[in-house]
Amino acid sequence: MSPRRYSMSVRAEQAAQTRERILDAALSCYRETGIAATSLQAVARRAEVSAATVLNHFGSADGLARVVVDRLAAALQIPDDKEWSETERPARVERLTREMFEFYERSRPWFDVFRSELDVDPALREGEAGYWEAVGQLYARVFGEVLGDDRVRGAVFGLTAPATFVALRDAGVPVEDAAELIADTLNRVAVEAPGS
Repeated sequence: MSPRRYSMSVRAEQAAQTRERILDAALSCYRETGIAATSLQAVARRAEVSAATVLNHFGSADGLARVVVDRLAAALQIPDDKEWSETERPARVERLTREMFEFYERSRPWFDVFRSELDVDPALREGEAGYWEAVGQLYARVFGEVLGDDRVRGAVFGLTAPATFVALRDAGVPVEDAAELIADTLNRVAVEAPGS
């Protein structure tokens, strides 16, 4: 290997490590104070780099926030049916409900941090819009054409909402039991829908 190729690969590796340190630092800062209250300087101090280095890697505070929100969404694993083995709707509805409630449980600490910032932070708004788009597509695949019925659609989105999960959890209902209860209700509503 020539010295030039070696130094280029070393520099690329160092840049990748610096980028990861910045992302980890931003995630820690956001968890502590939220996105709006986190300055680039605070992230830079935590990552032990200059603010200019943060800007060099991400372009702006908003660019950094977008990458962190995308990374966080991937780490929290929004439910996806691509690898589900269940083929019948009742089993798929049960799996969907369980996975959505488990997702809410995993993401609760972050939801608590970001809830007040959803209306003001563009990265969070975009992340939330992407989340609801993915969830809407998942629900359409699981429920099929019966999701077009207003009653079914309202039940699905209302009963699998984070607020429903929180109310059941706060009432002492374990995640598994809450998912089973809601899945049973949704399956009954889907069966009763016209054209099902």
